[in-house]
Amino acid sequence: MSLHESNVNFRNLIRDLTDMYTYDVAEVVITELVANALDAEATTISVDYNPISRILVVSDNGVGMTSEQFRKYHDLAAGLKSRGSGIGFAGVGAKISFNIAERVITETRSTSFEGGSNWQLVRQQDGNEQLIWEDLMPEQLNGCGTRIEVDFTNRDEIPYTTPDELVSILRRHYLPLFDTSFLELYSKLGRYHNLRFSVNGQIIAPGNLSEEFKLEKAKEIYLERSSNLIGYGILGLSKNEYPIGEEVCGVLISVFGKFVKAELFNQFPGREGPRIFGLVEVPGLVKYLNTPKSDFIRPRGQHKEFEGYYGPIRDCFKSWLAEAGIQTLEIDVTVETRKIEKEIAKILEDIPELGEFFGFRSPKKVLRSDDGGNISSTEHEGIEASFPIGDGHRGKNGAPPDVGLDPGQTLVEDGKGIAKATPVSRAARRGPKITFVNAPEKLEMAWVEGNTISINNGHPVLNKIKGGYKEKRVFYFVAIGCAVQRFLATQDEKADLMFIDRLLTAWGSK
Repeated sequence: MSLHESNVNFRNLIRDLTDMYTYDVAEVVITELVANALDAEATTISVDYNPISRILVVSDNGVGMTSEQFRKYHDLAAGLKSRGSGIGFAGVGAKISFNIAERVITETRSTSFEGGSNWQLVRQQDGNEQLIWEDLMPEQLNGCGTRIEVDFTNRDEIPYTTPDELVSILRRHYLPLFDTSFLELYSKLGRYHNLRFSVNGQIIAPGNLSEEFKLEKAKEIYLERSSNLIGYGILGLSKNEYPIGEEVCGVLISVFGKFVKAELFNQFPGREGPRIFGLVEVPGLVKYLNTPKSDFIRPRGQHKEFEGYYGPIRDCFKSWLAEAGIQTLEIDVTVETRKIEKEIAKILEDIPELGEFFGFRSPKKVLRSDDGGNISSTEHEGIEASFPIGDGHRGKNGAPPDVGLDPGQTLVEDGKGIAKATPVSRAARRGPKITFVNAPEKLEMAWVEGNTISINNGHPVLNKIKGGYKEKRVFYFVAIGCAVQRFLATQDEKADLMFIDRLLTAWGSK
């Protein structure tokens, strides 16, 4: 059989891959091998571990690898899968395992290819290590699929030894795949038909998470975008705090069954927070996954599209909190916030980032005077221009204005009003929306959530400001600058560290 050797500095590459993850390497190995099995359309995924021999085997009955995929599987210098094509990345699980393993034996068979390898670390006489693999033919596969055996070294501690610990890891990363309702959803999407996990030879039957966690005030949610269904989920209050693990609560967002992150969307539900359990599947977010599948990447120019998927989750969560009677910290929207928004609008051309990430217009209903209308209304003093949805020009041809701070009058709904009106779909306000949140326990002066910048008017530094609104306004703009700069840094590795300086200079020059 042929021998192959990696000619790259594999230790540095493996270390770089490992550094992307925040949990134990042995857990990463399982998580990534399962992700590849799911992408391979497996209906059975087996995870077996022998704590005596220290051998982990993950096998599946998926479509197997092609010849090209098998080559990239061993190529440490090969690029990862293109974002959006699946939740697994080419051979990451096997490659990362060499941090704590000395051998990986792989067998795969597809309709066009069958092959295998004995991939191992070999220490040379000069003390250097080589990563080589020897071709072999599959012996353990009965049909199409992939089998990967990882032989861990004796010097590293493995965080799982029992079947229960293996199941716990699988549920921690792939919780939706253990719920019958979510499995039905995936089946309708053409994925994971009759999927089952086997752990050390025992099939793990899916159940009902709402019943398992004894959810109170439970609600199924259906997420829509432009009248199209983009996601499904459940929300409720569990009987116990942190039902899925330490310090994890809120809405668990998953992509094709892989739990990515938990969100409270900057809501602060107080003592009920640790009991909040939500699980939401949004397949469209797959294109925004980072490599360790622990967060989402929002490239510049795609913020609006990302919000089209993320925003409905946030809106459903906030609605459920209100329906469940769960009080959160009061978010204050006042004339003061409108003034800040107006000042930001003046510098949008000078600070293009504000336009790129917050420049899209939010659809809303604006009232137009109509004697035959069915909505009672009264006049409101203070307007701002509204925009057409689609082609057209702002404020032209009698377009109804929105409520704002500019001089003029517009109609607002009022059950006791005399004037009749009809709602018209328009778009309002460019740039970010500003709100105040009283959160003295938070370190941040402000933060970004969707198209909103929340300013922490409970921040202790405000206690040091003895002057009036002008002094506070300086704090508000410094806080906004810090919040947006942090936000931009998560979206772009080359984020401008002078953003705050540019923002304040542009604002001060107006």
